[in-house]
Amino acid sequence: MPARPRNPRPKRAPSADFARARARLDRKRDKRRAKMLWAHYWLLCPKCGGDMFVQRTLGIAYEVCRDCHGIAIDGDEAALLLAHLEPGAALRAILKKSKKPDTTEI
Repeated sequence: MPARPRNPRPKRAPSADFARARARLDRKRDKRRAKMLWAHYWLLCPKCGGDMFVQRTLGIAYEVCRDCHGIAIDGDEAALLLAHLEPGAALRAILKKSKKPDTTEI
């Protein structure tokens, strides 16, 4: 029995639904890439270049370096600390916790 010639699928122009779905996926990928780049850049220690992780004390979020245990507090978090907490006590609590950080939190 002779083999039948294979007819490739005729090429069609992408539909409008395909174009919308493609554009949506591209936007989603761009957002994810931007978020990954932001996290990689901003979660590096400015002092030693080590990885940093987010720690919370008294409702204030700050970053602690895994290597040198340096601390970075964002401007908004510092404003929150100064406006609503006793600064000296809050900073002492942050420093105490940064010496023995909970490295399981990422």
